[in-house]
Amino acid sequence: MLQREQELAAERINDVLEELGFSRRTFNMRPIPFAGTWGTSSSISYQLANEQVTREGTSELEGLSKKEAKRKTKELVGERAQAIAEQIVEALQAFDGYAQVEANNGYINIKFDTQRFASRVVNTISELGREYGAGEPKTDRVMVEYSQPNTHKAFHVGHLRNATLGNTLCRILKLAGFEVHKANYIGDIGMHVIKCLWCYQRFHQGEEPEPGERGRWLGEIYTESDQRVNLRQDALGLLNELSNEDPAFVTMVDRMMKELYQKHPVGEDVAYLLGQIANKREIKDDAFYSAETVPTFWPIAGQQLHTNLEMARGDREQHEDIEDEIPEPARYEEWIRQWKSLSERIEWWSWVPAWQEEIRNEFQRWERKDPDFVHLWETTRSWSMDDFERIYRELDIDFDTWFYESEVEESGREIVKELMEREIAEISDGLPVVKIDEKLGLEKETYRTMPVLRSDGTTLYSTKDLALTKHKFEEYGVDRSIWVVDVRQGLYFQQIFKIMELMGFEQAGKCFHLGYEMVTLPGGAMSSRSGNVVLYDDIAQAVLQRARQIIDEKNPDLPDEQKDDIAHDVAIGSLKYSMLSRDNNRVIVFDIEESLSFDGHAAPYIQYAHARACRILEKVDTPPSGELRFVDLTTEEIDLIQQIAIFPSEIQRAADEYKPLYIATYVYELAKKFNDFYRACPVLHAEEPQRSARIALVSSTRQVLANGLDAIGIAAPEVM
Repeated sequence: MLQREQELAAERINDVLEELGFSRRTFNMRPIPFAGTWGTSSSISYQLANEQVTREGTSELEGLSKKEAKRKTKELVGERAQAIAEQIVEALQAFDGYAQVEANNGYINIKFDTQRFASRVVNTISELGREYGAGEPKTDRVMVEYSQPNTHKAFHVGHLRNATLGNTLCRILKLAGFEVHKANYIGDIGMHVIKCLWCYQRFHQGEEPEPGERGRWLGEIYTESDQRVNLRQDALGLLNELSNEDPAFVTMVDRMMKELYQKHPVGEDVAYLLGQIANKREIKDDAFYSAETVPTFWPIAGQQLHTNLEMARGDREQHEDIEDEIPEPARYEEWIRQWKSLSERIEWWSWVPAWQEEIRNEFQRWERKDPDFVHLWETTRSWSMDDFERIYRELDIDFDTWFYESEVEESGREIVKELMEREIAEISDGLPVVKIDEKLGLEKETYRTMPVLRSDGTTLYSTKDLALTKHKFEEYGVDRSIWVVDVRQGLYFQQIFKIMELMGFEQAGKCFHLGYEMVTLPGGAMSSRSGNVVLYDDIAQAVLQRARQIIDEKNPDLPDEQKDDIAHDVAIGSLKYSMLSRDNNRVIVFDIEESLSFDGHAAPYIQYAHARACRILEKVDTPPSGELRFVDLTTEEIDLIQQIAIFPSEIQRAADEYKPLYIATYVYELAKKFNDFYRACPVLHAEEPQRSARIALVSSTRQVLANGLDAIGIAAPEVM
């Protein structure tokens, strides 16, 4: 609404410019930046004055220094701008609907008629209802690919950010007028699946979890498989970290080296390991290490870590030479936690090389489509998909199309063949690659080189993404394609887009990677490999229980079934909003208490504002009728009307910039302004004509809160 008023003002200014002998032109109108004021401002007079002064030149600048000439020119432009502004203002005063039009320091300030503007906003919302905020139909067909969970892994709170961000973007784009196609790309094959199935067959053959627990169980099998085959890498990684960051640990190892054969009768392998640590050289997973190497040293390392922890807590006198370098106790506590975790499975050390070979063999079973392996894959994949579909139903997230990695492997090989035949790709170090910078003629390294197939013919992510992108363009006719994927994949997607460009796809220029940062816990980052993720089911259950407690406290007399429904809306809304209320390029530290706040920047605060508006309207016997009269408006009323007026322009801005954050922030600000209004302005007990006007304003606010929450996929309860 406010944007439309600004556009109308710009049209009228252009009409005046034509009358004054100027040409029509495009320029920005800005809201007048004063609280409690509706209006718009333009600096078009300065643009015109600059053109005149430049065109005419002036003798007044002759003989002046460069600095003085610049100052004098600025002065002349200012004088000319004020004169032009006064001419435009004089003509604009003939138009109805403006409370005041003035020329101020060369700017044209237009203040809207309060009664007229307020009535137009409220009446428009009343007429459009749920359609308020919708934009004109656009010509572009947009595909948004989001969520993309991997089967054989559990759905965790990190996945929630992707799914929520993508679904919200689709809602906003559709509301803005675009034709939107929602797509999911399921990672149902790849090394993670092979590892999970290997571990299942090797250590859990014949086991089957209960329905509803199968997705979680497969995730646990995957974590176990990764912990098994990465044991050496993880153990040596901890030792490398200690040798680089803990001088007391290195001193202990150095002492052991000197007393090696007297107090610690160990073999050459352990001696070599100690030598690497003592000299701060990187320890690699080398075949040199025997089955006993690290397991033999491991208890000694743990004992020293505990000793160092006590030293860090205060007993530093014995280590005066290095005490300033000793890490803080918290570092030791984390190292000890890692050491204990690895200690539980250090006995696997000798098995790791054989297990890694077994996994490579399992991958070949997939490549040759071994019937037994394929059957196991299909069965376990269905367990994951059942879990995903249940979660999507709970989150009210759906898709028009489901893509699967397993379905684009062969077409991916075909696209690599095409790339080779067209000499876009070439063999380098034994595998097909695209030297993107070279093919684009770039001298500066920008997009680098992308492998598009493994040397043994097995597919990479790039193999499949190239095939899928081509499929989107050719089969779905999309004009724009948006990928909602982890921000760390930024270069990867630039490479994919550029290869598509080299292949001649014009739409490659309209491909966009909407990156987002990770979700962490207060204690640090999550990883499905290390098993420290917060699973979606666990966090949803915890939030649901807490939400139900809050509803019990706030509305104890409601029927239990209604309490359950409200608690569900509040819980799911709080989860979604916590994923949307931060810029997608910022890390989210997920905090359950913050997400459920009824007083802070959280969904329940916004939902409660909607419920409060509903409660006021329930007490209205007869809705207002006839012409509304907005008189003696308070600052709170003006701010609230202005906020509901900008909703359509905020939707368009969020769609244009692919920024759901704008709408998440907008509904929060609207809830704040409504609560300010509620505290400052009596509604039901106000005198006429204020009573009717305020009831209508509450009704309009309730509608815009509902529309805004719906745009970000969050329910708007009527009772809380």
